[in-house]
Amino acid sequence: MPLLVMASMQQKLEKVVQLKLFAFMAKLQADDALPGLHIEPMVNAADARARTGRVDQGLRAVLYKIEVPSGPTTYVCAGVYEHDEAIKIAKSQVLRVNPVNGVTELIAAPAPAAPAPQAAQWIPESPTPQKPFLDQFGYTAEELTSSLGFDFETAERLLAFDAEDELLAFAESLPNQWQQNAALGLAVGESIEGIKTSLGLGDTEPDTAAPATMDRPAEVTHSGSPEGTEASELLESLKRPASQMQFTFVEDNEELRRVIEGGDFGAWRVFLHPEQRAYATRTYKGPFRLTGGAGTGKTVVLLHRARELAVDSDARIVLTTFTRTLASMLDRDLRRLDPALRRAAQLGEPGVLTAGIDQLAHAVRDSADPAGWEHASIDAIGWDAERSTSLVSNGTGWDEAVFDAKPDLPGELRSPAFLESEYLQVILPNGVTSRSDYFAARRPGRGVALDRAKRAQVWSVVEQFRRNARTHRRLSWAELSSVAAAYLDVHPEERPADHVLVDEAQDLTPSHWRMLRALVGEHGSDLFIAEDSHQRIYGQRVVLSRLGIKIVGRSRRLTLNYRTTQQNLRYALGVLEGGNFTDSEGSPQDEQGYRSARLGPEVRVRGHQTPSAQYDALAQQLEDWTAGSGDVESIAVLVRTKSATETVVQQLATREVPATEKSARGKVRVMTMHSAKGLEFSRVVLFDVSEGVVPNKLALQHAAPEDLADAELRERSLLYVAASRARDELVVSWQGAPSPLLAR
Repeated sequence: MPLLVMASMQQKLEKVVQLKLFAFMAKLQADDALPGLHIEPMVNAADARARTGRVDQGLRAVLYKIEVPSGPTTYVCAGVYEHDEAIKIAKSQVLRVNPVNGVTELIAAPAPAAPAPQAAQWIPESPTPQKPFLDQFGYTAEELTSSLGFDFETAERLLAFDAEDELLAFAESLPNQWQQNAALGLAVGESIEGIKTSLGLGDTEPDTAAPATMDRPAEVTHSGSPEGTEASELLESLKRPASQMQFTFVEDNEELRRVIEGGDFGAWRVFLHPEQRAYATRTYKGPFRLTGGAGTGKTVVLLHRARELAVDSDARIVLTTFTRTLASMLDRDLRRLDPALRRAAQLGEPGVLTAGIDQLAHAVRDSADPAGWEHASIDAIGWDAERSTSLVSNGTGWDEAVFDAKPDLPGELRSPAFLESEYLQVILPNGVTSRSDYFAARRPGRGVALDRAKRAQVWSVVEQFRRNARTHRRLSWAELSSVAAAYLDVHPEERPADHVLVDEAQDLTPSHWRMLRALVGEHGSDLFIAEDSHQRIYGQRVVLSRLGIKIVGRSRRLTLNYRTTQQNLRYALGVLEGGNFTDSEGSPQDEQGYRSARLGPEVRVRGHQTPSAQYDALAQQLEDWTAGSGDVESIAVLVRTKSATETVVQQLATREVPATEKSARGKVRVMTMHSAKGLEFSRVVLFDVSEGVVPNKLALQHAAPEDLADAELRERSLLYVAASRARDELVVSWQGAPSPLLAR
């Protein structure tokens, strides 16, 4: 029974072609001697392994047959084409192991000669006196060939381009994934060694080698295949992480179907970047944090990590995120990744449980011993919050507490926003239940100093807040997490998880982190955290080390964007300029080094004199898009507020453009920027990004004075999140005057 290896489909196959290719490959895997397959060698082919197979009367699969002395035959499928084109490709392409870096690649014949100083150099057709773009980084052709593995002509071309976009367009046209990724690394000035490390170039150990820990990387070895034959070397090369960006072994028909039908949107399920694969499979000595901009694949790593931990294991794995909606998306994608993966029905069961962070706290309460829960609530919040209490938002009750307590405080410190923030950032995380506790509590990063007199007055409001909550039998969600943490700390034998994986971690509160720390306990690979401080659109900054989560030395960053085009990425990053961002360890976070694997049209920014003109332009843009492709569901209009979504839908209706606030066939989606978090669309309009609309006046008015700068930063992050939802085309619209946050 042959083995199958599928190359990443660089073609967009129609559904009928996908079905035919699946049927052909399934038969091939069952028995490659079936006469109906017509597996035919090529006459005068550049690669003697090249074959074609009959998919139907007009279509042929391009195959490479690898035979080893001991072991099954392996077929590598490089695509499906019309008959004549398939014959041409099969005759002219060579499947080989790159002699420098050990990566499997498809190259045009004849294979480039080994790099040599005397080789003829490629000279641009129209040389200009402009300095080549890569000159600023000091790369040489020798480094690109003998260290990275580029052929000499490609290296010379990369070094000759004058403009970044020309270089990126050429990188996108390169035939092999490792070449494309290496060229993108060059474009942002990454070191040669850095590129080799991220792609695993030159590491001849296959992916089946024992994983390394982040604390002690695996030693890179260089050895030939056990049998020493060219075919064996090729098979071993196909198992290496850099090869698996483009080639994957197919074990069964279900996986075969996922590879063929996945297309661009499904590639994440199979073809991982070596860095992503390493982070998903390694063993860590404690918590690990993965950062990266929007679209860099943090969630993809998290999903593969969940599967890695669950396969052949009775581990209890929790996959969580900030909202229930985002958790539902994670659950959907995990099922797409592996429908057969063992799932947990409730917290504490073996398998993977996907839930929102507040759902986890609720589950801890439901399973807790009632007496133990009451004791934990007294320890955490100073009163016995029985399980029958109602759950309310974190802001509920502060207006009432200020009115009842009548504290002798300056106006800005009497603000419910300030008091709520003080409660969430200082009092709950530190388990403060008395005035003396509060006097002793540290308040780093709060932005306003409080002497003893002011602390006493603040505490009087907190006491009133808790008295009112006890009277009305209500508990905030943050308090629920704090009590859950206190309960699990006292009952470590009831910890319900072996591994916790957190997506969108930048939006969690200190109480959430206390609970997660208590949920899993401290041991190897306990917490896996994916975050992007640039996308923090809820809550305040958090420093994890202050909450018992130590990630120093176990933190890495992804920089390659898979979602959006370079043009859209460049614009979205421009929105961040001027913001002072810090990560969850309090260190400055910048956007340097981010790059995209795709090119597209420039972002269009349009200003309008009147609201009516802006709506007219929006309707015309949507009509142009829908007339061009008919793919209405891939279009989104993003606005700042919920009320704006209703207005936009109504205005589009008067202009005969079908639109909806909910997902619906045949209609353009109109939604808030907050709701778009975690989603992606082919084409996006950021509508009414005008002065006075973004930043949102109401959001800034409700912020406490010491939190105003942070509230403005969240508005900048929200615009970045919205801009980064677009895969292909992005239009930004404003009326009157543009928002001061817009990229210039």
